[in-house]
Amino acid sequence: MRKPNTAFCKYLPLFLLLFSALFTTLFAQQHNAAEDDGWVLKKEKSGIKIYYRKTSDVHELKLATTLNASLPAVAQMLDEVQYFPKWGYKISETRLVKRISPTEMIYYARVDFPWPLSDRDLVLHTKLHQDPEHRTITSTSVAESGHLPEYKGVVRMHKANTKWTVRPGSGNNLQLEYYLYSDPGGSLPDWVVNLALDMGPRETINRMRETLKEPRYHNVKLAHIKE
Repeated sequence: MRKPNTAFCKYLPLFLLLFSALFTTLFAQQHNAAEDDGWVLKKEKSGIKIYYRKTSDVHELKLATTLNASLPAVAQMLDEVQYFPKWGYKISETRLVKRISPTEMIYYARVDFPWPLSDRDLVLHTKLHQDPEHRTITSTSVAESGHLPEYKGVVRMHKANTKWTVRPGSGNNLQLEYYLYSDPGGSLPDWVVNLALDMGPRETINRMRETLKEPRYHNVKLAHIKE
């Protein structure tokens, strides 16, 4: 009977560990590549990176930038439905439909579309959560039907979801990411899409930055948000 190679046996655990690490790395790279498939960097300006992807009639957008503010201040901004038109690009009307808890609500929003297109509106169910360990805040919103009747001359969007991710940075600098998935109903001309990509994210972030300078966002304290 052939005796096993003692040197091979000695280093077998190390070999398996290295093989496992290599396989895990390759899998992660393939997974990340799949996640990024189709994303196109459309613009980078004023510290804002804007990516876009379109599949059929579904439009997806994501942006990455920084904000100089506290975590509670941003959480409060994302909760104050009545002020959304002040900083949200082309948001012409918002109102609270139902307050479920300090971190959950349902609200209505109407989006001003350029003539001759009809305006769009939607009802969103929003939940805010903070990771207790890393203090990252996420605010997710999903379009829901049945809460309000549809209005004449306005196209109701039944497929849409958004996600704000806010991570602590150095000092009062926060890392902000935004994701949008939406089916606005009907095909949109390229000039409308390009206008939204060029102006929308940049205007929204610039207005958010200015709004966060207002006194009501100074020294904000929220029981459900840890600084």
